[in-house]
Amino acid sequence: MKYFYTHFFIFLFSVKFISAQQVSLVEVDKVKLEKPNQEIPIIGSLRSKKITNIMAPVAGKIDNVYVEEGDFVKKGQLLAKIDNKNYKYLLDIAISNEIKALSNYEIAKLETFNNKLDLDRMLALRNSSAFNQSKYDKLKTLNDILKSKEQVASSELNVSQNLKKIATLNLNKSNTKALYNGVIEEKYIEIGEFVSAGNKMFQLISKDQLEVVAEVPSFRTFNLSIGKNIKFFTTDGLELSGIVRAVGKKENVKTRTVKLFLDFDNKKNKLKRNLIIDENVNILIPILSNESFLTIHKDAILKREGLSLAYIVKEEKVEIRPLKLGEAVGNRFIVLSGIKENDITVIKGNERLRPGQSVSIK
Repeated sequence: MKYFYTHFFIFLFSVKFISAQQVSLVEVDKVKLEKPNQEIPIIGSLRSKKITNIMAPVAGKIDNVYVEEGDFVKKGQLLAKIDNKNYKYLLDIAISNEIKALSNYEIAKLETFNNKLDLDRMLALRNSSAFNQSKYDKLKTLNDILKSKEQVASSELNVSQNLKKIATLNLNKSNTKALYNGVIEEKYIEIGEFVSAGNKMFQLISKDQLEVVAEVPSFRTFNLSIGKNIKFFTTDGLELSGIVRAVGKKENVKTRTVKLFLDFDNKKNKLKRNLIIDENVNILIPILSNESFLTIHKDAILKREGLSLAYIVKEEKVEIRPLKLGEAVGNRFIVLSGIKENDITVIKGNERLRPGQSVSIK
């Protein structure tokens, strides 16, 4: 600041002050206190919110592939089959094992039940001469054994039922289907190839659920809030509107930018034209908040020796003021210091003025 005023006074005293100069005719403009509405374009790009690599859920040979790259598919649509017959046979085996395990369990329950009847009858004769202690002990021991066998049969039935569920899941997974409406962007498989579980099969992209992503200078995000409406334009002039979904919290130290994410309703734009993933758009970022600022007309600004100066009219004479300027807002500049509201500034005829010169306002 000391440097600033030193240069200002050097300039001021280097000007000849001629009090008897001829009166100059000038045009003027007032310094205003206003809420500027200014936006700057930032380049962003359209991105799908859903980009999915569809992996092979099971291992096996590719039986059929029903789609090609660029095809539009609907949620649940069949894309490919993996070793379908093999997984169907495995399910049939699992079903047979379940039936067998269920039969063994029913037999075990019946044997336990019959032995329990014999045991109860023998117990009812405990106080009579027909009671046989040795036979009773054998029936009691056999009852314990049959109960254990019944528990084993129940466990084996549970295992077989779960194996059938797994076989059913694998058979269903061998029919690879689309997870949502979208476009097959990439196809990585061909009929006859063998895939392991986890191998990449397709890349599916949603063209309905889009968002705008941009790298925005960090200081430009200070006045952005979640839910704020932001306009943006495609390169061919299509006007769209989005809502701030998120503002990044981590700055890129190389570019001094953070990520901005905009949500928007793509369905409203389908009748205009199809939007393309990764196409560039111009986002109009508001650079000011709702605060009021002093502004000065751009034509009032003079540049001298690196300083920003303006002539102020006082009692039909002009004074020169050094200014500290902020953002440009249309045809005006925000003034951070040097003038006050309602000061009259010279906007035409100021190039040849001298401090203290008399002026006549046009």
